[in-house]
Amino acid sequence: MLACARTRMSVEVAACVRTLISGGVDWQALIDAAAAHCVTPLVGRQLLGEFANDLPAEFRALFRVAYERTVRGNLLMAAEMLRLSGRFRAEGMIAVPYKGPLLAAQAYGDFGLRQFVDLDFAIRQRDLPRATALLIADGYKAVFGTITPEEAIHPSHSEYQFVKADRSVVVEMQTEVTLRYFPRKLDFDALEKRLTSISLAGGETFSFSPEDTLILLAVHGAKHFWERLLWIADISELMQAAPGIHWAEAFSLAKEMGVSRPLSLALYLAHRMLEAPFPDEVREQVFRDRAVKTMGDEICERFSLRALAELPVFSRFRFRVASRDNFFSGLRFAMRLATSPTEPDRADVRLPEGMAGMHRWLRPVLLMKRYGIRRPKSNDRR
Repeated sequence: MLACARTRMSVEVAACVRTLISGGVDWQALIDAAAAHCVTPLVGRQLLGEFANDLPAEFRALFRVAYERTVRGNLLMAAEMLRLSGRFRAEGMIAVPYKGPLLAAQAYGDFGLRQFVDLDFAIRQRDLPRATALLIADGYKAVFGTITPEEAIHPSHSEYQFVKADRSVVVEMQTEVTLRYFPRKLDFDALEKRLTSISLAGGETFSFSPEDTLILLAVHGAKHFWERLLWIADISELMQAAPGIHWAEAFSLAKEMGVSRPLSLALYLAHRMLEAPFPDEVREQVFRDRAVKTMGDEICERFSLRALAELPVFSRFRFRVASRDNFFSGLRFAMRLATSPTEPDRADVRLPEGMAGMHRWLRPVLLMKRYGIRRPKSNDRR
């Protein structure tokens, strides 16, 4: 799976794949793992190319069907993304799509090679009520309850998710409030100045710069402890895609945003797990931080065929602390996240409106209940 989760395969990696196949592969275990890590089309593309004759016929068919299904679904999602992007723009709102079909085209060069389940838009908090009204008028429903005009100034939700009436599309609106895994609020004005216009599938939309996209992906992967191979493949593919990353700018922006270590960790993982190449000066920057290597090696060590093998609560807290550039800023960051209630917290314990503030103090208990305090044993780790 690791050898095939890429669009570019070296002669050495191809030889490794042949050796693995000749030694015997549990194809069902591979396809199950690829599905869990959302890299089935990517793995299938490599195996159906140079190694097609080595696959049993039934698994050749499964990989082909997975790719074709992904292409069809992603094209429909891309059309909806472009339609909504145009609708937001017509109403005077800048809602920038990222990840999803846009990343499939930008990083992979093929709609069928990246799996995703929703459409993400970044929008200013002040525009959220208007965006909500637009989505509801278009047949969407807010998943986490009513969003009032006051949400523009006094946010009461940690997530803004909308689902179409026929459940065919899920839209997530990300704001400077919901992107809380940045240590400080994102400067949307600065991000807007670096936006680019992208032609895609016969339409046009805004996109973050490659450098901002890389940073957003790095923080998103760290948010989820890099448990899914897709997120590492995203970093690897974006690093190698045209027009390329301006590395000095990427590191400078990451420093301004307070996420230098998450960016370096993302690059380390892409290089360590998927052999993503980067220039010598980038290598020097990444390997300069010993904590990055320690964290990256721990992630590789616990890598499992099963994606999202949840870490216990204290391991999660330790990771959050280590993800900042120094201990005290990391401790403040981890404490903020540990006491900032989310929609699942509110759903788990419903409190009267006047006691809603208690969720802040209940959250640590809910986290311990949700994730446990000990690492579960697993028989399928590498």
